[in-house]
Amino acid sequence: MKHKTILQWIAAFALAVLTAFSMLPAATAYAAGEAGTVTFTYCYDSDGNMILYNGETNVDGYCIQPGRHLLVNDTLYKSSSAAWNALSVGQRKAIGLALLYGYQGNWSNLSGSDDEKWVATAEIIWEFVTGCRESSPPYRQVSTAIYDIQFGSNQPNYGTKAVYDTIIALMQRHNTIPSFLSTSADVASKDLEYKDGTYSLTLTDSNGVLSEFNFSSSSRAVSVTKSGNTLTISASEPFQDVVCITASRNNIPTVSSSAKIIAYGDVDLQDVVTGVENADPVYGYLNVETPTGNIDLKKTSEDGVVAGIRFTISGEKMEQTVTTAEDGSIFVEGLVPGVYTVTEQSIDRYLPQDVQRVTVIGGRTTTVTFNNVLKRGDLVVTKTSEDGMVEGIKFHLYGTSLSDLAVDEYAITDASGKATFKDVLIGTGYTLEEVDTAAKYVVPASQEAAVEWNKVTEKSFSNILKKWNATMTKSDSATGAAQGDATLAGAVYGVYKGDALVDSYTTDGNGQFTTDYYVCGDDWSIREINPSEGYLLNSAIYHVGAEATLYTVEYNSTAKDVTEDIVKGNIAIIKHTDDGETQIETPEVGATFAVYLNAAGSYDTAKDSERDFLTCDENGFAQTKDLPYGIYTVEQVSGWDGREMMPAFDVYVAEHGQTYRYLINNAYQGGR
Repeated sequence: MKHKTILQWIAAFALAVLTAFSMLPAATAYAAGEAGTVTFTYCYDSDGNMILYNGETNVDGYCIQPGRHLLVNDTLYKSSSAAWNALSVGQRKAIGLALLYGYQGNWSNLSGSDDEKWVATAEIIWEFVTGCRESSPPYRQVSTAIYDIQFGSNQPNYGTKAVYDTIIALMQRHNTIPSFLSTSADVASKDLEYKDGTYSLTLTDSNGVLSEFNFSSSSRAVSVTKSGNTLTISASEPFQDVVCITASRNNIPTVSSSAKIIAYGDVDLQDVVTGVENADPVYGYLNVETPTGNIDLKKTSEDGVVAGIRFTISGEKMEQTVTTAEDGSIFVEGLVPGVYTVTEQSIDRYLPQDVQRVTVIGGRTTTVTFNNVLKRGDLVVTKTSEDGMVEGIKFHLYGTSLSDLAVDEYAITDASGKATFKDVLIGTGYTLEEVDTAAKYVVPASQEAAVEWNKVTEKSFSNILKKWNATMTKSDSATGAAQGDATLAGAVYGVYKGDALVDSYTTDGNGQFTTDYYVCGDDWSIREINPSEGYLLNSAIYHVGAEATLYTVEYNSTAKDVTEDIVKGNIAIIKHTDDGETQIETPEVGATFAVYLNAAGSYDTAKDSERDFLTCDENGFAQTKDLPYGIYTVEQVSGWDGREMMPAFDVYVAEHGQTYRYLINNAYQGGR
């Protein structure tokens, strides 16, 4: 083989026509098979030259073994070809298909002479045997070594070439199935489309072989119709299982069912095949199913609660109640295509959900989402204030909503005194309070509030100013009680805000008065305007101490004790006497006088502070201690013997620090 040209080893494929075929008994020495005598009408010599032979009636045979000779009258044995058996299953089937579509299987339908048909068929067989053409569809040519010998420039063989091309085309078409089919029944199914109450699928064959196939369905519920290059699969009702559509090629050439390909061989000679047999059927498959769809429901919620929410799905002659899983999802499958309504069962804390209409499409999953929004309402606080200040007041609303979520919100009043809490989660038992209340106001009590859906809750708060009053008690600075003829009643006091006199009050018999109520502040004071009889004016300014921060309630009282200094004066006496003859005044040394408050009635009954006992010195002079405001009686108690006692007289001590002097001479008395 190594020393031969390509033409020489190709020539070894002696193309033979067996003639005068005779069978030898099976019991001969040729146990490997039955022998026959062969005569050739075509063969090649060792130089590659064609030898022609015109024999008698021929039986076709095709050489399949390179490098071997086969001469006239050589003997081969039936079914004894080692060369044939060495070919792959694919090669043997490809050769069988070439014989079926070539000479003499389909020979009557081929154009050209018998010799052209025969040579074209042999050419294809050689290509399969030598591997110049792939043995599996679409039988691609991978080498032109054989092709060029037969159809080269020296051997155009135009008629044979046309037959060759026809056989190759028929073989390739033989295994071509409609483009939408599969060669395996184990293939993913296609969904019939649902429209107007019918399930159908229309497919177009891009391979152009649809007319060459017959179709059958594994279910009587599914029908198949062909129209031109399109196939329509339809069903009037949905079906549960996958239905298989099977297509079988309907134009394969056939021979007698008993016809077989027989290979003849001998270990030293060129082996040949003869005969023809039917090819395996060609099938295509398509699985279909009715296009049920799915609904994938996704649930979200403002408060994060998504599990256990119930929905009702209705439509296409079904109604089903389903419940969300922990993640808020529901997957409903196997639904007939159509329009469905999805309704969420209401829950008191959420806004009612609109019913949603969804279209289920066969073979698809329709996603529908529901988002629960918590119910809300508004709360409006109306603020009033005793002093008219209503803007900028802050309120706090807090508590736990119906959805168990915390509510903690603030709102501030506008110029009209309105504070609005908008879109508050509904609930009861909320606490509403005013915060950062100005110190001048009584902090209003917190209120319980409820917020309702689609409603405005009205609440009102009023700021009450803190107020004060004071009770002033006037007392004598020395004794507490009034002295002499003085009184604690009748003193006039003024209530001042800053330096402005607001009101005046007069003490009663107990030296006391109580003011009206005034708005708390830090600049209130009480001052004496006019003292009561017998007392000096108290110039002290008494700060009330009515700062608002000191109080928490509306009405607050304070007390002030003030002391007053009594008006005091004294009485001085000069006592003279004469002998009645000389008329010369002489100091009456040792004369005594009792001085006492006239209102007491006597010296003995008078208070110690309101009396004094005087004894005249060598000058006849005597002076009392300071006596409180009042009318005092001066009564001589003793004098010189033989001298006249002076009658008692009254002295009015009315000016503070004043000394009331009296010169007493016998019966004469005078004073200033």
